[in-house]
Amino acid sequence: MKTQLGFSVAAVATFFAAMFWLSKGYTFFPFLLFAFALLSLVTLILYGVDKRAARLEKQRTPEKHLHLLALLGGWPGALVARPLFRHKTRKQPFTTIFWCTVLIGIAMMMTLLISEPAAPYRDWLDVEALQWRTGLQQWFDNRI
Repeated sequence: MKTQLGFSVAAVATFFAAMFWLSKGYTFFPFLLFAFALLSLVTLILYGVDKRAARLEKQRTPEKHLHLLALLGGWPGALVARPLFRHKTRKQPFTTIFWCTVLIGIAMMMTLLISEPAAPYRDWLDVEALQWRTGLQQWFDNRI
């Protein structure tokens, strides 16, 4: 399991480094990284809560919720949580569906960041992120 945890951490670090490298030219990139980090943390915690519930024979988190969080961008947290908590590592079809959510998540992110048809969406995200950044900056300036 240690090897699998090491692989998972390395894969997640590689994903975040690649996402940073591919999106650093856009205004939205800090928001994108924050969203993925937050979703990953929530997913990791939820896997831990579900493992604890399994041990205590309490109500469990539905698998569809774990898959949905992974699909929405929390798969890096799930990738680390599975070997960390030794949870959902062998169960089928959970494992197959999990890996499908990882591949779909990576494909969607790569499509957003590098495909030509997604350029209008990147432009829209940049405009929105600039407005948010400006609003946040004004809010912080008023607090100081």
